[in-house]
Amino acid sequence: MDNKEPQIIIKNTQPYGVLSLVFGFIGIFILSFILSPLAVILGILAIANEDYTAGIIGIIFAALGILTSPILMALINMPTITYITNGVML
Repeated sequence: MDNKEPQIIIKNTQPYGVLSLVFGFIGIFILSFILSPLAVILGILAIANEDYTAGIIGIIFAALGILTSPILMALINMPTITYITNGVML
């Protein structure tokens, strides 16, 4: 019998889906004017590379980040779902 060593096959994957999820989720809470557009771009790249689930969820998180960002909503002249009470942003 031949004693062959087992072969390990490593599949190269693109990190776009995971990065879209991470940036989109963090963008909901902080730095959404930077992270949310970046999450949308990475989500589109993830979908283009057939990582559909992570790409779509990343885009959804990015949309939530955009809706809760006063800076991005001010750029497109839309009201935000955040509000300020007694100098504290809620």
